[in-house]
Amino acid sequence: MSAPTMRKENTYLPSARKIFQRYERVRVQENVLLVGTVGAGKSATINTITAALSGERKYRAPIGAHLSTPDGTRKRTTTHLMWYRGCGIDESKRKDMHVPKNIPNLVDMTGLENVESREQEKLLEMILMGRIPDETSIPALQDMERTNPGSLDRKFPFIYDPRRIHKILFIASATEPIPTKLIKSVRNVAQPDGSPSNVNPRYIPLFGLMTKEDLVNFEDKEIQDREREFLQSLGIDQTASYSRWQNNPTGDFSCRVLYFLDRLLSPEVRVSDAALLHFNNS
Repeated sequence: MSAPTMRKENTYLPSARKIFQRYERVRVQENVLLVGTVGAGKSATINTITAALSGERKYRAPIGAHLSTPDGTRKRTTTHLMWYRGCGIDESKRKDMHVPKNIPNLVDMTGLENVESREQEKLLEMILMGRIPDETSIPALQDMERTNPGSLDRKFPFIYDPRRIHKILFIASATEPIPTKLIKSVRNVAQPDGSPSNVNPRYIPLFGLMTKEDLVNFEDKEIQDREREFLQSLGIDQTASYSRWQNNPTGDFSCRVLYFLDRLLSPEVRVSDAALLHFNNS
């Protein structure tokens, strides 16, 4: 099997303006959750997306999880659930840029462990359902559920629809093994099967992004296998739901960024009606 190749589109040129236009008549604001392990590049991806859409060369999301502590473990830069309204575009500049009111929000969170566990899936489910407020400490929630199962349900019993997640962008680093257990946890929660115990399964669209492509050689068979494993683990189509790039918040990005955002930021791709039913009756 040959390695996945990045297709180049020749008949359509995406732009920030075209992306903005498709959200001018949208009534529900989408929330896109970024998920990945520590140091995968989630916060850097938010900065790249913001720069690509606004042209601003600013760091909206703090980065630096690539730096390791003396014991060799990665230090989390993002420790809370953080919302970047309107794709992180400066609110004071949106009117002049003709940014529509309901351009999607980007939701960042701390890097998760590559495990498939009940506690982690419970945390993800609570976030997807809109039950966790902005700027809540994720490690604190993890400790709470680990030491006292069921405590998250008791502390956050209510669904807040404007916080509900509509799409998930899974971030993986090209320099590290694919976190297949974490991906399985995400899929278990975002796209559970329609078993008798789950007659109204939610279906939240998944997208994949491989970062740090500049640090590896995609002609290398090991890297090709890694990319293929990422696509297969997520169960996504390479052409419709995947890209890879080097994060760059300065605005000096490749057109590949806009091509991918043109697919990710599309109101036609949405959470299923069954998911809405599940959310509203949970």
